Amino acid sequence: MLVLIISKQLLGGKVMKELDIASKLDIITSSLPFLKSEIWITVLLLMVIIIDLLPLKMNRRHLYLIALLGVVLDIFVLQFLVEANHQTFTSFTIVNTEWTVKSRILLDVCALLFYYFLWSNKTRYGDNDKKLSGESEWITLSLGMLLGGHTLVISNDFIFAILSLELISLPSYILTAFKHNKVSTEAAIKYFLFGAVSTAITIYGVSLIYGITSGIDLPSLQTPPQTHSSLYVIGLIFITIGFLFKLSGFPMHIWVPDVYESAPIEAVAYFSTLPKVAAAVFLFHFFENVDIINNHYLGLFILIAAVASMFIGNLSALYQKSLRRLMGYSSIAHAGFILIACLNTAEISANALFYYLCTYVIANFAFFIFISEVEKEKGNDLLESIKGTGWNNASLVWGPAIVLVVISLIGLPPVAGFTAKVLIFTSLWDVYQINNDQFYMLAMILGLLNTAISIAYYIKIPFQIYDRNTKAGLQISALNKSIIFILGLGLFILFLVPAILL
Repeated sequence: MLVLIISKQLLGGKVMKELDIASKLDIITSSLPFLKSEIWITVLLLMVIIIDLLPLKMNRRHLYLIALLGVVLDIFVLQFLVEANHQTFTSFTIVNTEWTVKSRILLDVCALLFYYFLWSNKTRYGDNDKKLSGESEWITLSLGMLLGGHTLVISNDFIFAILSLELISLPSYILTAFKHNKVSTEAAIKYFLFGAVSTAITIYGVSLIYGITSGIDLPSLQTPPQTHSSLYVIGLIFITIGFLFKLSGFPMHIWVPDVYESAPIEAVAYFSTLPKVAAAVFLFHFFENVDIINNHYLGLFILIAAVASMFIGNLSALYQKSLRRLMGYSSIAHAGFILIACLNTAEISANALFYYLCTYVIANFAFFIFISEVEKEKGNDLLESIKGTGWNNASLVWGPAIVLVVISLIGLPPVAGFTAKVLIFTSLWDVYQINNDQFYMLAMILGLLNTAISIAYYIKIPFQIYDRNTKAGLQISALNKSIIFILGLGLFILFLVPAILL
């Protein structure tokens, strides 16, 4: 991937062809300081592979801690970029801004929570859990996804973006099948087929754009063509559809429930967050270059996709008895709200999107850790399995925290999900005031309606936990109990002090 960046710097665009060798090398060397994070993740990935191959007498579970510490170090590297540079860098392949740096830190947080999740389950259940066997495979694949997420966030042309998307997708397909059973394998095949179709659609869209504009970089979209405008819009829509696959939005959402139900719970938590964050940030950058506010047909398509995602996700979730499938349809609905945030590409909307993604990541991981504990003790993930589990002393810590997580997913006070929804709808209102298009007002009304619909299925969770007719109890490990509490408390603090992320 890093070799690709350098080669693209040498070959990218007409302007680069007109530069001499010294100028080309200068552009390449000037971009390297902004790739410290990606270089370190590549080194970490290779380090894990080498350690696993060496005949060392060590517990392979320590690889989780190595990966976790490596990602912590990467966060410090990115924090240095935020504090020390305060500058924007744009080349023919990558773009580095404070916004992309913060997004990469969020991706690292996803990886941190994932490695904790893996380490926690491995430590408690050991090799009895077949799906957790193969530490190096888990870490190598997940680091590959993290590297793909990083490079997608900073992508400034379509070839680099598509390769980054595949670097995220291919490990996801493998992780889906890590349960080593027929259902998991079937879900992985469905996931792979949808991924292949989405990639083909994206590449076809890029070919249309290249044929019309003679450019594959995002800045080339800033000047719309005077002719072939219909093909140009079709190309933009096809590209968007391809990335909706990772966002799990309509019309590329069909794979979500089966994969969420069949894949290992740790993998589901990971690829329900990291790919969604990376795809959302890239789409925001893509729409920024397209000037989506003034691109009526693309904006209308995004509105339709957003509203359809919300209705499909929320209405389908109403009838779910499985917590995993419920979260799958919830993910589809949240993709709709993320698309709404991408419609306004002003800086304040970028902050709103980042805030929304942060709250979504926190809430998702907290709830999937909870589902994992339910599955371990009850043997299934059915909604009725959590009935009455909140009526014992052990639940005094995790019970209220899970309630806060659920309230945040709905978008109600007093948690950060409420602030996130307010920021999203404020952003949409700003777009409506700019172009006075009634479709945006309709989308806002339907978005508020969907928030109300989501209450109907989310509220079942705390009602079941605190069912007075049943007092079942649920034993959660002390560490997981603490993590759920910290994440729930974090959502409350972010509601009180949203400036932490804005």
